[in-house]
Amino acid sequence: MKIEKLYRELLTTLVISLLIINGYSITANTAVSYLNVRQDDKRALYIEHIKKGDKFLAEKNYAAAMFEYEKAAELMPYEEEPKLKMQSIEATLGTKELAEVKKKVEQAKREEAEQLRKAKEAEAESAKPVVQEKEGFESFLVERQKQSARDSIRQAIFDAFAEELKIVEQGNDMLARSAVYRKIADAFKEARDEEIAIKYYQKALEIEQEYGKQEDVSTVYEDIADAYYESGDFQNSINSYEKSLSVKQKAGDKAGVSKVLSNIAGVYETTYDYKNAIDYYQQSAKLKDSIADESGLKDVMDNLGNVYYKQKVLTSAILSYEKAEKIIKKLDIKEALGPVYNKLGVAYYEMGNLVEAEKFFKESRKNLYETGNRKEAAMAENNLGNLLFINNKYEEAIEYYERSLASKKTGDYEYGRAVTMFNMGNAYRRSGNHEKALELYEESKRISDSLEFTTLSAKNLKALAAVYNAVKQFEKAELLEKELDTLELSSSISIEFPVSENEMDLDIKKTQEILSKLSEEALKRKDIVEAESNNKMADLYINTLNKQYMKEQSRSRTFLILSVVLGAVLLLTIILAVRSSRKNKGT
Repeated sequence: MKIEKLYRELLTTLVISLLIINGYSITANTAVSYLNVRQDDKRALYIEHIKKGDKFLAEKNYAAAMFEYEKAAELMPYEEEPKLKMQSIEATLGTKELAEVKKKVEQAKREEAEQLRKAKEAEAESAKPVVQEKEGFESFLVERQKQSARDSIRQAIFDAFAEELKIVEQGNDMLARSAVYRKIADAFKEARDEEIAIKYYQKALEIEQEYGKQEDVSTVYEDIADAYYESGDFQNSINSYEKSLSVKQKAGDKAGVSKVLSNIAGVYETTYDYKNAIDYYQQSAKLKDSIADESGLKDVMDNLGNVYYKQKVLTSAILSYEKAEKIIKKLDIKEALGPVYNKLGVAYYEMGNLVEAEKFFKESRKNLYETGNRKEAAMAENNLGNLLFINNKYEEAIEYYERSLASKKTGDYEYGRAVTMFNMGNAYRRSGNHEKALELYEESKRISDSLEFTTLSAKNLKALAAVYNAVKQFEKAELLEKELDTLELSSSISIEFPVSENEMDLDIKKTQEILSKLSEEALKRKDIVEAESNNKMADLYINTLNKQYMKEQSRSRTFLILSVVLGAVLLLTIILAVRSSRKNKGT
């Protein structure tokens, strides 16, 4: 019982230390309450000791590293990692050095025991605990739950590689050790634990730089860049890719250089730095063209078209997509034609060239069904519905929207369902069926809210308010307009121009996740880019409406002229017939 009590006191002291490090102001008494809430906190402490030990080991502070590994081993006696690390230190040091290290470790333990005693006295003197704010307490619990889940996965990975790691760390084959480090890093990256992944990639990198090939050094840099990207550290991702780029350029590896250039462009695209994204994609395209890498060039031109499209530089987007289309046909990649046809259709549609848009949407739909891609075929059907909507053919538009929704029910493409429901709501609103329009807008808004897709939520709010105003339910409309004002989007969105869909929308979930990782600078760029593209879209929409109006006016004038001509011809025919009849009677 005494040992258990002492153990808990030790844990209490360590929890206090951890919380203070993380910015909490808390007494020993409150720390005890935390221990009562989460019995598996020792796992978090174990990880913390391992981290500290690794840091000290990297600095060659062997005594401090040994102390931390011993603390970890005490907390988790069945774990192999700290034992292996201590064995590694012992194997590294000579007899005299090892004795000195152990002496320092014992001194550190005595100092810790003294700190524990003082903490215990401080707790006894405390009349009442300091009450932690509820928000801080809940944050602590959430973080501990996340940590617990991470720890379980981490332990499983370490267990899987424990034996292999032990063998290579005791041996002298440094490249074999690097290979195991990279396998461990790959496993952690797959588990979305980029912190540990980067740590093991960097261990491998140090070895590869000293003993390995330059090709392998470059590859590890790219692995590190990928891990930084997934963690949201985009600047370090670019830095790591550039280091890989430098190695490949020195080696004269044009194919490798073009690949890394595309990767860098992708990071810039993610952070809404479209100017740099275009520059790097163009550099990559030039290299791929020079080495006749047509498959790679196809992907780069498609990505370049996407960047231009996002900025609503539609002519450049079309030229890029057309280059991708040409290569796809040459390589006979049938399943790639449908998506690029659909994107061409969207670009032409937004330019106001509805004839070309319809041609590409129909080709896209046909190809996608033939290749079994129902999800993207449903996008093309949504877009065909939009064309009919623009031409005021609401019943026919609804038929296409229903087909699109029927395909989307079988998949997990919730964003696409929300888009088509909004478009169909517009068609019902325009045709006077307000009840059905409200039903569709409400469901579209529910999905948009759940996906945290603010722009589509705002469109639905604006549309709902328009319907309630139309049916003279002004109070409901006013409430919705006030809610819309809180989003600060009412002036920049239109509900009259239906929403298109293309292949990029399939990454909408990942895009939303990335938003939470963007820096303030990147978010500012995002706002500027979106504001500019919205303004361009508004101009394009007005031009399209003007074209439609002029077309209708031309039709009206043509019909009027034909009516007058036909009327005149008919009148003349009647007059001639009457004259002929009179003449016949006279004779």
